[in-house]
Amino acid sequence: MLTIPRNLLDAIYEHGEEAFPTECCGILIGFTDGTNRTVVAIERARNLRAEEANDRYEIDAGFRKIVEEKAHDKGLCIVGFYHSHPDHNAYFSQTDLECSEEYIWGQPWIPPTYSYPVVSIRDGRGSHHKCFIVVDGKAVEEDLNITSEPLGPTR
Repeated sequence: MLTIPRNLLDAIYEHGEEAFPTECCGILIGFTDGTNRTVVAIERARNLRAEEANDRYEIDAGFRKIVEEKAHDKGLCIVGFYHSHPDHNAYFSQTDLECSEEYIWGQPWIPPTYSYPVVSIRDGRGSHHKCFIVVDGKAVEEDLNITSEPLGPTR
């Protein structure tokens, strides 16, 4: 399960609306407790797939490394990656699956490591969202727990 405060989910929608008609993308920072991931912050990322940005996204590996190091310094980690689908439903496409870290590692499949929320942006406005994990090389919808209060590490 992914737990995210409403204000951060709203910020993801806002990012998607600003990027429309292209896909936005970003990194979820937080902490894990077994199979549960909790988001305490997001980092917007620039979509490197400018020529295909209406249906593709890619996050710069150097930027990701910087975000990961800063999170680690605060006792946190990367718990997932978000993106938008302009004028399409919130689903995990075959391309999304094949670009996921769990899929890239291949067999034997690593356990679900990251959450992948997708927000649908229709006509420039946030529509709906879904969240996914990768299990045994397949996308599986994940429960999303939206809280009203900001969250922080409980350590």
